[in-house]
Amino acid sequence: MKLTKTCAKFLRKHGGTILAVAASVGVVATAIETGRATTKAQHILEVDKELTKFNEDEFGVTEEPPTKKQIVLMCWKAYVPAVILGGGTIACILGSNALNKKQIASLTAAYMALGKTYQTYRQKVIENIGLEKEAEIQEQISEEKLPEVRDKMAEEKLLCYEPISKRYFHATETELMDAFYNVNRNFALNGEVSLNDFFSFLPGLDFTPEGDMLGWCAEYLSNEWEYYWIDFNYTRQTTDDGLEVYYVTAFQEPIKEYLDYDPTRREPF
Repeated sequence: MKLTKTCAKFLRKHGGTILAVAASVGVVATAIETGRATTKAQHILEVDKELTKFNEDEFGVTEEPPTKKQIVLMCWKAYVPAVILGGGTIACILGSNALNKKQIASLTAAYMALGKTYQTYRQKVIENIGLEKEAEIQEQISEEKLPEVRDKMAEEKLLCYEPISKRYFHATETELMDAFYNVNRNFALNGEVSLNDFFSFLPGLDFTPEGDMLGWCAEYLSNEWEYYWIDFNYTRQTTDDGLEVYYVTAFQEPIKEYLDYDPTRREPF
C-alpha cells in the first residue's frame, strides 16, 4: 500500500517530465522504424518486380505494374511498428501537455489565492490599527527598516508543539514562516503535499509512518475550502504550569487518502 502511494506521488510530481522524455525517445524511434519499414517495402517491391520479369522471360506472361492500392496492400505490414510507435509518441505528447496545464493551473490558482489572502489580511490590519498606522508600516518596509526585526525573529527560539504527531520542537519565527512558504510552494507546483513533506521543513522533526498517509491535495482544498492555499499558523498558549508553547497547526486539516481524494467518502484523520 505504501509503495503504491509512493509510486502515485512520484508519478504525480514527475509525470509530465517522464512523458516528455518518452515522447522525445518516441520521435527518434519512430523515425528509425520508418526508415526500416521503407527499406522493407522497397525490398518487397523489388522482389515483386523480379518475379514479374521472371514470368515474362520464362513464360511470356506480361503483367501490368502494380497500382498504388496494390503497393499499399503489399507493404502495409512493414509500417505497423512505425505506426504504433508514432501513436504512442502522440499520446505521450498530449499527456505531458495535459499534466503541465494542470500544474500551471494549480500554480496560478495558488498565487491568486495568496494575493487574495494578502489583500484580506491587509484590510483587517487597516480595520484594527487604522489606515495611517498601516501606511507607516508600509513606509518602514519601503525604507528597509525591518532587517532588525527579522534578525530578532531569526535569533529567538520558540518552543513549538505539533498536535498531530504530538511532538515538541524548537524553531524561530523565521524558520516557521519559511516552512509554511516552502510547503505551499511545493503544493502549488505538484498539486499535493504530505504531512511528512511539512515535517521535512520543520527543524528537529523526523518523518512518521502516518505522515505519508495524511496530506493535502488541490481537489480537497478547492472542493471543501474553495481556494488553493494551506493556512498554517502558530498560536501561543500557556500550560497550567506557566509554560509558553506555540501550537503549529493548519486551518485545513490534512486528510487520509489525499492522493485518491473522493469527496463522497471523507473520513476524519
